[in-house]
Amino acid sequence: MARTTNEIQNEIIEQLRERTGVTYSPSKVAEWRIWTYIVAAAIHAFEIMVDLFRAEIDAITDKVTAGTARWYAEMCYRFQSQGTLIFDESTATLYYDEVIPEAQIIKVVAIKENGYKLVIKAAKRDGEDNIVPLSMEEKEKFIIYINSIKFVGVDTNIISETEDKVWYNMDVYYDPSIPPSAVQRNVLIALDSFKTSLGFDSMIYKQRMADAVMQVPGVVTCNILSLEREWGDKDAGEGSGYEHSVIDVYDELHSGYFEYDEEQCHITMISIKDVEL
Repeated sequence: MARTTNEIQNEIIEQLRERTGVTYSPSKVAEWRIWTYIVAAAIHAFEIMVDLFRAEIDAITDKVTAGTARWYAEMCYRFQSQGTLIFDESTATLYYDEVIPEAQIIKVVAIKENGYKLVIKAAKRDGEDNIVPLSMEEKEKFIIYINSIKFVGVDTNIISETEDKVWYNMDVYYDPSIPPSAVQRNVLIALDSFKTSLGFDSMIYKQRMADAVMQVPGVVTCNILSLEREWGDKDAGEGSGYEHSVIDVYDELHSGYFEYDEEQCHITMISIKDVEL
């Protein structure tokens, strides 16, 4: 880690006094002190460059070292819905016979270790913001691809599914000097911004959702009475993987992203004057 210019300068001055035994002028603007500062500044700049170089090399090494989480993520981004995988005997690596950028459909990836299993969540983008799952055919090709590149003995779980559904029931206490319809409209905008602010495969925190609502002008306080989510195919019947959970503090999104189930979302607007004693 780069030392500060003052730290380097003090070390230079200490070495000068120890090695030369000369008594230097104590003035802060003495020529000898200015030269020590110039040298110290140059050394400081060099140490910063070394730190940046080391960080860049570490990032590249972690990314290209086979078997690391970043390596698996990078390989996911290289997946193509078209093309043929070829094994290079000289380097013992797999590559596509032709790189087709428009066929590299994986745009968001999350890699997690779950015991002895590697969980890979992957999805496409429909436009700039909307995340969508792979189609059945694309997912089958992706599974074959992962099975081809993964290490022997590594068990993988590929997840590329429709978004989790999240719904809430909350009381919003507002300042009556502002029309409740305007406050509620801004609360809905804030909740939508909260959803889009979460990165792919983020946790959903109940308190952070409340904090987002609290930032809306006119909101005095709020109380999230319930926060729930579900994922999987609800109509597929028993054993389909459909599940439901109540979010007390936080929860992990199964698909990596979510949408609000608007039919089950409820906001009750309450004037703060109605509860004041």
